[in-house]
Order: sequence, then C-alpha cells, then structure tokens
Amino acid sequence: MPRATIDRPRSSTTVIALLLACLIAACNSQSFQESNGPSIMPPPPAPVQPPAPPMNPARQIDGNWYATYPGGPLRVVIGLDPMLRGRNYVATLVDGTKSVPAGQVMWRGTVDQYVPNLVRAEQACLSSGGPGSVRTVKARVVVNDPEHLTEELVDPKSCSGFPVKYTRASAADAPQPKN
Repeated sequence: MPRATIDRPRSSTTVIALLLACLIAACNSQSFQESNGPSIMPPPPAPVQPPAPPMNPARQIDGNWYATYPGGPLRVVIGLDPMLRGRNYVATLVDGTKSVPAGQVMWRGTVDQYVPNLVRAEQACLSSGGPGSVRTVKARVVVNDPEHLTEELVDPKSCSGFPVKYTRASAADAPQPKN
C-alpha cells in the first residue's frame, strides 16, 4: 500500500499565505486607520447658576452719620470693632452734649444672620444715677436704605429719645449740626 506523503512546501506556503492574509486584514481594520487625533468628547453644558443673593445693606453701614439724639443732630462714626471678628459695629459719638461726652460709645451691634437689614445692638442709655452714669439696653438698628438707619429699642420705655434716625453724612438730605 502506498504510503501518503505530506507535501511540506505546499503546507507551509498555505500557512504563510494564511498569516499574511490575517496581517493584511488586521492592518485594514479601523483601529489601525489614521485618525485626526484623539477623539475628545465635548464638555457637558454648565449647569445654570442661580443669581447671587443680594448684598445685605446691614453689612455696609460703617462710616460717618448724623443721628437725631436729643440735642442733635449729632455726628456719629460707625466703625468695625477691631477686637471682634465679623461685622461687629461700634457707634461712637463725635459731637458731645451736656449729658453725653464726645467719644462716648453709643451702641455696639452685630449684623443679624437671619434677618437682612438688621443689626442687633446694645445701646448706651443715660441712667438717672447722675452725670456720666450709663447703662445698656437692647436695641435694633434697622437699615432702611444705604443712606438711612433707624435705631429702635426692644423695650421702648427703657430709655427716652427713641427711635433715633441716622442719615449718612454724604447723603443729599444730611442735616447740618447745630453750632
């Protein structure tokens, strides 16, 4: 019986041809094609931001003011308390009267964090204990607009002469102090 012979050259040619066909097919695939660079997805659209909350006018009351304290209008400087952080105000009297000397701190207050246009304060009130005798009472400073404030006492009967109206010195309707 004749023995079958394997024609090796034909078999290796077939394998080489098969490998070459696979290589060509792989090179023609899309992953080997020339591209214009990496494909970058466009960024998603930015979400719509809500408008910024309005600025609380009570955070901008430092400056020079005229106040309608008895014997007034009297000049008052409202400044930030250097000993405390945040919006802690000190209102100091510039013009003195017979009963209240110049340089007297009239009130100290803090911007209310929950109620816009409001400063919670401790007001100096002349006591009936004689000249220079001062006690403090609870008050609130209401910012009507950037040029006008109203100081009210929590207990209106605790001190006389209230409410006190403040007008910024640079306002068009600022009063002139009495000479």
